[in-house]
Amino acid sequence: MPTKLKTFYFQSVVTRLPDPIQIQDNFVPWVSSVRYLSLVLDSKLLFTRHLHTVANEARGVFCNIFSLLARDSALSQSNKLTLYKLLIRSILTYAAPGRSSICSCKYLRLQIIQTKGQRVIGNHSRRTPTSHLHYTLNIEHIPVIIHRLTAQSFAHCPSHPNPPVQQTGNYSLANLTNMYRKYKHKRPKHMVL
Repeated sequence: MPTKLKTFYFQSVVTRLPDPIQIQDNFVPWVSSVRYLSLVLDSKLLFTRHLHTVANEARGVFCNIFSLLARDSALSQSNKLTLYKLLIRSILTYAAPGRSSICSCKYLRLQIIQTKGQRVIGNHSRRTPTSHLHYTLNIEHIPVIIHRLTAQSFAHCPSHPNPPVQQTGNYSLANLTNMYRKYKHKRPKHMVL
């Protein structure tokens, strides 16, 4: 249906957009970002808007299940961790291979949500260091999880039946760093821009 269509333009620098596309007497509008399978894409593939959306969604789920994770909950700590990993961490790490190209500093907002969850689950005070939270609950930092999931995804690409997908994961981060020095952390982004 033409009324549901949107056009999106990947560009590394701001330029004038082309004229609108016309389909069945309807003009399709140009948009600055688009949502595709819960992944918010922007024109420069910075994923800033996506991370903001993910953080808000995870915060909402955390507030909804807070009573199950709090200290007066009847659940054991292992059950609380399982609940956290299923409902909150799955939101924080959704589409990890697609957005693993962004700088690790942009994951700070997601890491803060995870740290708050760890404090509640482990019944720790606000002054407990983050490193202690990760050690006692045996949970990795968000950037580490995302890079691990990305590496696992790329490891499965060569055995995929689709030829373009087979070619997606045929390089390592070390190879990419040597080939494209200025794109150290931009794995899929350099292919588009």
